[in-house]
Amino acid sequence: MNLLSILLQVTTDSIANPAASAATNTAVAAVHNQNYFELLLKGGWVLLPLSILLIVSNYVIIERWVAINILGKLDPLWTARVNEFVAEGKIEKAIKFCNEKPTVYAKVLSAGLEASYGEDNEIQDALQAESRQQITELEKTMNYLGISASIAPMMGFLGTILGVIKIFYNISITNDLNIANISDGLYQKMICSGAGLFVGVIAYTGFYILNGRIDKVVSRLDKASNDLLKEIRNYKRGQNA
Repeated sequence: MNLLSILLQVTTDSIANPAASAATNTAVAAVHNQNYFELLLKGGWVLLPLSILLIVSNYVIIERWVAINILGKLDPLWTARVNEFVAEGKIEKAIKFCNEKPTVYAKVLSAGLEASYGEDNEIQDALQAESRQQITELEKTMNYLGISASIAPMMGFLGTILGVIKIFYNISITNDLNIANISDGLYQKMICSGAGLFVGVIAYTGFYILNGRIDKVVSRLDKASNDLLKEIRNYKRGQNA
């Protein structure tokens, strides 16, 4: 019964005041005609640094993904061939074979082979030192993702605070608490919060996905290093026997 009364009242108001009804319809049509880009522009200047953070995050994710694919690619047949050279005592040939590959495994094994004439602890130190350097190379520019994941939500929160300030400023200037004075600030507040969280989620997700891939490379690198060290030890034992 209440719903019917409301509908009758709205119909009566529309008939009695056709100009107001037409204005309302025009406003509704204008809202529907707005696209998402126009709505985003209402977020204010805070969207500029958020856009920069989004571009940087996407670039780092794509660049590191490609780099890890190239540098972290492991061919089991290749490592087996290196170990065969060591077993046959062809250390120099094994080093040359490693230098032909651009992967982190080749650089680490090459460092171990160059120290193979020393003691076991010297070989192990050479392998570990080169491993740390190659891991640092894999993690290059990853800190930008961490920065974006931390700063983007804070920038969105800053936009939220500025939106609230704008609402109260409009009310204080006009001394009128109506939807027109509140809507602009609410737009800015909600858009900035959403944009900041969106950029932060992308950067955070990319950071942990790439870290997971690097962890896999590190695990394989440890295994390849240990296998090489065992082959060098076995070769030296055979020479001393």
